[in-house]
Amino acid sequence: MSIDTQTWKAFAADHAPDFARTVFLPGLVADPGHLARLIDDGLRTATRQAPGDLRLRAFRPGAFDYRLTKRFVDTPVADEESAVDWLARTADSDEECLAVNDISSWNLDLATEVARLVAELIADGTHELPSGTDVYTFVAHSGWTPFGIHKDSEPSLIFHLGPSPKEVWVWHDNPFDASAITPNPSFGRITFDVEEHLASAERHLLQPGDFLCIPQDTYHVFRNLGPSTFLGLTVYPVRARPLITEALWRAAHPAEPLAAYPAADQVTDRARRILTDDTAGTSLADRVAHEIALGQLRLRTNGYLSRPHQAALPRTAPHPHASLRWARPGVVTAAPHHGGTTLVARGRTLIVPGPDPTDFTDLEKATASDSPFTLDELTAVLPKGLAPERREEIALSLCGVGAVVAP
Repeated sequence: MSIDTQTWKAFAADHAPDFARTVFLPGLVADPGHLARLIDDGLRTATRQAPGDLRLRAFRPGAFDYRLTKRFVDTPVADEESAVDWLARTADSDEECLAVNDISSWNLDLATEVARLVAELIADGTHELPSGTDVYTFVAHSGWTPFGIHKDSEPSLIFHLGPSPKEVWVWHDNPFDASAITPNPSFGRITFDVEEHLASAERHLLQPGDFLCIPQDTYHVFRNLGPSTFLGLTVYPVRARPLITEALWRAAHPAEPLAAYPAADQVTDRARRILTDDTAGTSLADRVAHEIALGQLRLRTNGYLSRPHQAALPRTAPHPHASLRWARPGVVTAAPHHGGTTLVARGRTLIVPGPDPTDFTDLEKATASDSPFTLDELTAVLPKGLAPERREEIALSLCGVGAVVAP
């Protein structure tokens, strides 16, 4: 792992889940170049195989740049090219920069690294489980944060990867009067009058490998001292209302998709069917509870990250005698399903008619092991009551969704 594990565990124990204080941890990332290369590989996969799905935004000083964003989307990352070199090749000047959300969904190894970090934030079992984690990267060369002094609605966990250092100023008290603040729909309230306020801020110089936690609703600004990348985490706490709303929608029967812009009567009709349908004698409360549980299992089996994009998953089946390993402990779990079992594997679901969830106990236990295994050995821990071809199909599906990976 690229992180000083003991220091990270101590940080999590002292500050999660509220992250109410600014915390600077020098040298937390033991090998920042490794994490940077995983980001590079993720960008390479995204820009080559599914650029339209990449959540990328490009900025110039003081503004979001639509044309530059499209240029990045249309410019694949070259072989062995780093994110900072890609930025230099694609941008018009040193003052342009880019942000990419959900970067971990494009690289399985990066997702594994980050899932270990998130696991420590909830390790003692007393913290509220997250409803997801945005793993993002910010790539820049020089100049100030393009959206000025701003604050975010969630805490920001910043892992600076370099290669150049970066300056950060943080304001714990609000020193800005109304005349200096501009309302902004994305960043709340911002100001571009940066330099006149620096004296009242707490300053940090981030070297490659340093970590900084910035509490929510805390004004801050970055200044880039050369080409660099950082990895950021935003851990979202559980929000009951959207969880229940999604579960209600998934519980509808039949579950045909709505039109992109549904008419009001279509929404009303769908809601009526959600409330009155009693298919198979299952109550609405039971169906909603089941969908909430499945939603949490999708998150948990992938470490509370967005599930891997299809482009990041293996394209071919492993050789029967190839050495394999589980992506992470608990990457596969079984839940009841009418007439069988739902296997939840790395954020995706697979319906297996027939067996009871308890029949998959050996499979669930196996995910806790670090020992390598073969495809045949994986097949052997699946329920014996399944036909051999069905067991092989399930084993290959676990490989295909990234629950099982090469060492």
